[in-house]
Amino acid sequence: MKLLKLCVIALNLFILPIYAQTVQFNIEAVKHDTGKLYVQLFKGEDNYKKGKAYNAAIVRAKAGDVMVTFNDVEPGEYAIRFFHDENDNGSLDTNMFSIPVEGYGFSNNAVINFGPPSYREMAFNVAEAPVSNSSKVNY
Repeated sequence: MKLLKLCVIALNLFILPIYAQTVQFNIEAVKHDTGKLYVQLFKGEDNYKKGKAYNAAIVRAKAGDVMVTFNDVEPGEYAIRFFHDENDNGSLDTNMFSIPVEGYGFSNNAVINFGPPSYREMAFNVAEAPVSNSSKVNY
């Protein structure tokens, strides 16, 4: 019986990585090399609404396009949001009307209309194949 349990556990260790995928997210049209890009990957609408990221990355800004890769992503529905922290203070700066004054963006190039885009506008699926998505930075 113990041998059977060990075999099942060992088999699961080999099977689980097969289902995990890679998500590549290309951030297009970064204006300059100053600051960092903060990127958050959310699994499911509830986690997005709660601000609970499945994974996150902070990368140095680079003028042009910047590729961010998330490895070992479980199958499911996801959304990405990001901002360019140009002054490197660790937060997205806004004006007195709460409108961002630093670059920002969302998966599927979802746009802001009197508030952030809906989760549905940003959502994409991760299944059996690696996923690529991109967005231009809105300045």
